[in-house]
Amino acid sequence: MRVLMVTRESAEDRRYGLGRSLAPLLAPLAAAGAQVRYFSAEDLDAEAVTRRRERIARWERWPMLSGRPNRINLLRAWSERLHVGFAAAQVAAHEGYSHVHAHDPWLACGVALGLRRHGARGVRWGFTEHGFGSYSHATHEDGLEQGPAAQALLRRIERFAAQRARWVTAPTRSGLAQLARDLGLPAVPEHWHCVPHARPPLRAPSADQRAAARASLGWAEDEVVVLAVGRLVPLKCFDRIVQACAAQQQPRLRLQLLGGGDAAPLQALAQGLGFAGLHATSTDDVTPYFHGADVYLSASTTESFGLANLEALCAGLPAICSAVGGVPEVMGDSAWLVPNDSATLTRTLAALLADEPLRRQWAARALARATAWPSPEEIARRYVAIYQAA
Repeated sequence: MRVLMVTRESAEDRRYGLGRSLAPLLAPLAAAGAQVRYFSAEDLDAEAVTRRRERIARWERWPMLSGRPNRINLLRAWSERLHVGFAAAQVAAHEGYSHVHAHDPWLACGVALGLRRHGARGVRWGFTEHGFGSYSHATHEDGLEQGPAAQALLRRIERFAAQRARWVTAPTRSGLAQLARDLGLPAVPEHWHCVPHARPPLRAPSADQRAAARASLGWAEDEVVVLAVGRLVPLKCFDRIVQACAAQQQPRLRLQLLGGGDAAPLQALAQGLGFAGLHATSTDDVTPYFHGADVYLSASTTESFGLANLEALCAGLPAICSAVGGVPEVMGDSAWLVPNDSATLTRTLAALLADEPLRRQWAARALARATAWPSPEEIARRYVAIYQAA
């Protein structure tokens, strides 16, 4: 069994996104009998990428696209995904892969077209939905704006792909149910499966490990550190986290943001609120940050799963999370789940920072749930069973 995993991620995306959930599975998948290769936008031929961009630049001058940034952005997104999926199908056909696993339905469309073009009809393909519900809705919330007509068309395409795929997976059952509703299906089809992300390798630190982590990051022992992780994009609502931390009026409070993107607007917001404790960075090694932090905070407006939330549990951090998407299913009673508004975040954070026994209670709940979470070996076996059934 040879499986080609296909994503559209760049190297920067892999730091905080899908790559971090896939990488721990590669060795267990091999042990379970599946040879896996990771294929992404980074593997595209540079000349082909240049030609695609030049072609899109010409299309952008067409009357139906000129001066319409939303349509242009949607065209670019689809063009990129079809390109990645088609190129992956060519690799699968020429190098003898038995399965192609795309990590969004638009990529899967490119894979299906590519396999047909190269006569590789015996290659099985399927995809994972990483948004909560339909992918058109998830990308719309992530800033790829689509009007009602565009969303209706994209959902019809997505439904067609989901019915033709040999498997569809999502990391939560609630996400699968929402997808079925979004695509107008009466029930979740039998070939759809819930496969959560595997337990991350993070572990709760000892006292010495915690002290070493804080020292390596230059954090003072008397600082109280609130950690927030994710791409610096609007749907993560980091502005509300900045406001909640600024409202605490604690001079030794540090808000550490981990994520790629432009932190300047958040820095300006913090400065306007008189909050000097905001620090933002991008890193390949998140472990010392989770080991050294005191509290974890997530305020996303939507999450299909929330891998960083699960990492916080594994690190034994007391966590406050907005109760959106698949987060309640993942976190259960191991995190303080709250509505996503600045006032509630401020009150909840204040209560947690003021009560050390309460933080220890949440930390104990976090570790109990993390210990029971499926390992990479268990998740790899689930995937192999799905591929075999296909």
